[in-house]
Amino acid sequence: MPEDNSGNTQQQVAAELKRVRLAAGLSQEQLATRLGMDYAPGARRVSTGRAAVSAWERGRRTPPEQHLRAYLDLGGDPAILTLRPDRQPDELPTEVPATVPTASWFLRHGPRWRWLALLSTVVVVAIGATFLVAALHSGPGTRATTWTETTGTPAHTWANATQLTGAGAPLGPRQSVQVVCRVRGYVVQDGDPWWYRLVSSPWNGHYYATSDAFYNDGATSGPVDTGVVVDEQVPLCS
Repeated sequence: MPEDNSGNTQQQVAAELKRVRLAAGLSQEQLATRLGMDYAPGARRVSTGRAAVSAWERGRRTPPEQHLRAYLDLGGDPAILTLRPDRQPDELPTEVPATVPTASWFLRHGPRWRWLALLSTVVVVAIGATFLVAALHSGPGTRATTWTETTGTPAHTWANATQLTGAGAPLGPRQSVQVVCRVRGYVVQDGDPWWYRLVSSPWNGHYYATSDAFYNDGATSGPVDTGVVVDEQVPLCS
């Protein structure tokens, strides 16, 4: 069995590290936080620091000197946790972290990583700026996918489909427009509660028209009373 510190086997060191943590009443995650090891970003809250503590307690790695001092401050046995002068401990386990390291991790691990941290920051900022510019130019309510709907009768348009306030330019009969989504609003006389959000000019995603005025089935002429009150291919407005 390999030796790690001053004649002690690495498993003896690992056992002492675990004993100190348990005696202090700390979980691996809590100890990692106390030692100042950050969390990596991601949907799962997996700590690279916790992975390091786990590796130390399994004897796969030895804590760096500053962390060994923290263990000694918590009551660790100096006879077991004293570094040999010729031994340089590893800070991280061999396992690949469950999530991407943070920028602070790169900054803590020497100048050779700092350019990577800077590059990642620039990329994130550039992506964010791209999405922001796209959002500003697209206007509210617009999406990449739209549907063509054709009116069978004239129809009023409203900025508020529930209260019928903010009148917009009316629609004429047999007029085809682009719609992006549908929403429940004011129930018209025929009992239809659905309203389309119009993205064609001059409505530009700001106005709604009742689906009751449209063919809703791809037709562009003939009687409007097709029995189809709304085109269900059109998604709900978010």
